[in-house]
Amino acid sequence: MDKELPWLADNAQLELKYKKGKTPLSHRNWPGEPVPVITESIIQTLGDELLQKAEKKKNIVWRYENFSPEWQSAITQAINLIGEHKPSVPARTMAALAFIAQNDNQQLLDEIVQQEGLEYATEVVIARQFIARCYESDPLVVTLQYQNEDYGYGYRSETYNEFDLRLRKHLSLAEESCWQRCADKLIAALPGITKVRRPFIALILPEKPEIANELVSLECPRTHFHSKEWLKVVATDPKAVRKLERYWSQDIFSDREASYMSHENHFGYAACAALLREQGLAVVPRLAIYAHKEDCGSLLVQINHPQVIRTLLLVADKNKPSLQRVAKYSKNFPHATLAALAELLALKEPPARPGYPIIEDKKLPAQQKARDEYWRTLLQTLMASQPQLAAEVMPWLSTQARAVLNSYLSAPPKPVIDSTDNSQMPEILVSPPWRGRKKKTSIRHFSLPDLTLAPQTYRSPNKHWTPEQQTAIDHFSAMSFDERLATRGADIFLRELGFDVHSLEFNKRLLNGQLDAFDAQQLQEYTSIGLLRTYHAHQAKSKQYREDATNALLAQDSIALMGGWRTFQHGFYYGNEQRWGIWNLYLIAQMPREMAVSCWQQIVEADFHYTGVEYLLSVLGTDALPGLNTAFARHPKEIFPLLIHFGATELALPIARVWHLFAGQRNLARQWILQWPEHTATALIPLVFTKSSDKSEAALLALRLLYEHGHGEWLQTVANRWQRTDLWPALEQLLKQSPIEIYPARIPKAPDFWHPQMWSRPRLITNNQPVTDDALEIIGEMLRFTQGGRFYSGLEQLKTFCQPQTLAAFAWDLFTAWQQAGAPAKDNWAFLALSLFGDESTARDLTTHILAWPQEGKSARAVSGMNILTLMNNDMALMQLHHISQRAKSRPLRDNAAEFLQVVAENRGLSQEELADRLVPTLGLNDPQALSFDFGPRQFTVRFDENLNPVIFDQQNVRQKSVPRLRADDDQLKAPEALARLKGLKKDATQVSKNLLPRLEAALRTTRRWSLADFHSLFVNHPFTRLVTQRLIWGVIRQMNRVVYSTPFVWPQRGSSAMRKMSQLTCLRTL
Repeated sequence: MDKELPWLADNAQLELKYKKGKTPLSHRNWPGEPVPVITESIIQTLGDELLQKAEKKKNIVWRYENFSPEWQSAITQAINLIGEHKPSVPARTMAALAFIAQNDNQQLLDEIVQQEGLEYATEVVIARQFIARCYESDPLVVTLQYQNEDYGYGYRSETYNEFDLRLRKHLSLAEESCWQRCADKLIAALPGITKVRRPFIALILPEKPEIANELVSLECPRTHFHSKEWLKVVATDPKAVRKLERYWSQDIFSDREASYMSHENHFGYAACAALLREQGLAVVPRLAIYAHKEDCGSLLVQINHPQVIRTLLLVADKNKPSLQRVAKYSKNFPHATLAALAELLALKEPPARPGYPIIEDKKLPAQQKARDEYWRTLLQTLMASQPQLAAEVMPWLSTQARAVLNSYLSAPPKPVIDSTDNSQMPEILVSPPWRGRKKKTSIRHFSLPDLTLAPQTYRSPNKHWTPEQQTAIDHFSAMSFDERLATRGADIFLRELGFDVHSLEFNKRLLNGQLDAFDAQQLQEYTSIGLLRTYHAHQAKSKQYREDATNALLAQDSIALMGGWRTFQHGFYYGNEQRWGIWNLYLIAQMPREMAVSCWQQIVEADFHYTGVEYLLSVLGTDALPGLNTAFARHPKEIFPLLIHFGATELALPIARVWHLFAGQRNLARQWILQWPEHTATALIPLVFTKSSDKSEAALLALRLLYEHGHGEWLQTVANRWQRTDLWPALEQLLKQSPIEIYPARIPKAPDFWHPQMWSRPRLITNNQPVTDDALEIIGEMLRFTQGGRFYSGLEQLKTFCQPQTLAAFAWDLFTAWQQAGAPAKDNWAFLALSLFGDESTARDLTTHILAWPQEGKSARAVSGMNILTLMNNDMALMQLHHISQRAKSRPLRDNAAEFLQVVAENRGLSQEELADRLVPTLGLNDPQALSFDFGPRQFTVRFDENLNPVIFDQQNVRQKSVPRLRADDDQLKAPEALARLKGLKKDATQVSKNLLPRLEAALRTTRRWSLADFHSLFVNHPFTRLVTQRLIWGVIRQMNRVVYSTPFVWPQRGSSAMRKMSQLTCLRTL
């Protein structure tokens, strides 16, 4: 074959770029940089920290009875060397000394090699495989355990040790004869090493993969033998590698810190890079179950080969980054991507998704269908955007894959729609202002000094504390600082502040005022299990670490109190001053004001955990602002809702940026700007007239908001404070600018997933013609202007010119493309477009995704989806929100949906019953043709029975038992669309009736009443509810709360005398 292969050869040496500061594990073929010289001795300090805690060596309890005499002698020698000068010692003694000191530092091995040589260091590593230090709750008890052949010694026994693994680097750099002697020592020691540790000897010797290949067959029945997974890094035998497939729980190719669920791994990325460098493309199948993880995926995405993208495609639906990697790969290596897609689509049964989580059998068909659609869409996109690709990869494909590509090539291409007659096109889609020759209104530049405006604070009288907050406030404000200190004592006061109360118990016990009850319960529990001495020792130790804080509290010294906190956390929680402790701000609020302000400032600067911040701010007022600014910078999402109580010029710009850029918090930002117009104007007017930037754009948008809401006089008053006659006219000109002229200075670039020619195309209302290709690009530009959830005004114009259902279909295709590209956050406008163009079918389809997303780890996207349903502002969207609030499997999702419904009800001033009335969608029945379905040669109509169930009839008025299926003689364009509409109507009507009929039955029982206006809008004029309204008898209520008359649904004309006499109506009974 003469043509050049468009991807790497199967046996190619891989050349990869590595993350900053990361390198592969070394190998004698790639030894890497030399080891730096150690200048400060670590050996001489081994054990010093333990001795410092104990103060005297005799205070330490030593336990190592189960060792042989030789080992006991070595351990005794190591103990004697603690706190003393350490000469050259036997390897066992050095191993024991390192374990006693709990030092697994790589630099320690570097120093040992530097001082004693590589062979000695190898002997130390071998000796370390026979010894471990057990965990003890008391740090002054040191228990060493000899490693038995038959079982591990906890989770550390089945993972690598950084000290031991460092030997691999030194062996890579060693001279050949020295390396051979060290390798012989390791191999000779292997049979005596406990089984779970043997894989790490193989990991140290990658040049001898036969060791790993043999160890794969080794069994250890009394452990899970998770350490075998590390053999994947060096094993080469295909049979051995297949046996290792069932080991995956250690996730060996991913870097991570330690957690409750797993140990740390600082060499996952290095191990993956080393494996690819040493064994090449042959290892790609081995990495399939890790390919969705960042470290492994970031390496694979650099390799141009169909086998790699095939692996990435199989795991693409595992998470968002995996989808984004496929999008990146298809852009960089389109030939390999097209080849892999063709081969996958040619298979009769595509391979299952590798690795965890396993897909349930009942969900498998839906997953495979979605995956197949995704692959086909990606293939079509590649072929449409790069037509030459198919011919360039065809020679390298199988016969079946060629057939797949030929089937797409033989399909008629989508026509290019470009019209020279633009008379029917809206102006915005022909010559938008940013493409015209006329330049945007230029902004004059003023150099305005900052003005001073005193901060203010305001708390709405309608704001109420939650029950939990009120309980804490009542308990901790019951006594003043001095009274509590005198009554409870300094030590209890400190514990109520958060000292010695674990974070897990803090909210449950301390904030409820149950600290004394908790202490009594703990005392009883320890007594019942015979550990009373342990309990008292714990209390004494805790009190000892609180001594500095006690003195600081009595002296009202806030700086010393913070030092006491650090002393306690470092001493009692072994060095972690942030993980366990929580500051009780409810109690800090009772301190003298200067002390409370100082404590608050120091807490947020140190980024300690705290609770009760809203109450503290209400007590300190504007004095809390410096600390509040720091807290907002560190935790913007949590603190932002609290800023509404403070008017301050330093808050104006951050809040304007939220209003400008962040849709999720826009309502709060809007509320703050309108509540504090003077502070907003004072801070932002100077920024408007500076050089164009995100700050100036955010400032101008915030000022426009004020101007649009009637604050023009305020803005003029503030502008005049700079005493410049030309300032206000220049500002007013900007504020009065036409919305169509308000767009970003830079046109954002179209994302890689933007291929609108492949999507459903919007059509004009006037002539049913699709918009042109150029108009599609203009629509895309307008959508990309979206910032902070605000759409460009030209998009609203578009809704008046284009058919709503075609805009909805276009928006859905755009959303689908965005999802398949990994839902990049910077292109979130593609998601938000659903709120602007979506219709009832959009709401229904989006709800399906929202219900599924939490199970896929996309809870945040589900919440965003519900926000979009709220913004859609149609009845179907509200009904879907209600459906989510009732039926979602995820409890947080149900709660969020209920909150969104509550927001809608509050915005409209509706009770829950009134909101429920409005949750009934029209189902599109306003359209006279909505109940007619044209399949071409066949037509069907729908009627509703007494239970509002849809009943289907054909053109001969014969009732159909089920939804008709498509036939070969049906119209190929009309029939699928009609069938989709029919299925959607049937599904929606069934869902609506399940909610509507029980509510009307309840209304019958309670004689609920409606106003005349509501009755007309909700029952008479509503195209769906009127179907059941006609089957009910309604009572007319006038003054004196009497039923004047009751009648079936035969309604007087609007404006008639009978109509004017009516006051309220109630439902009496069914016909």
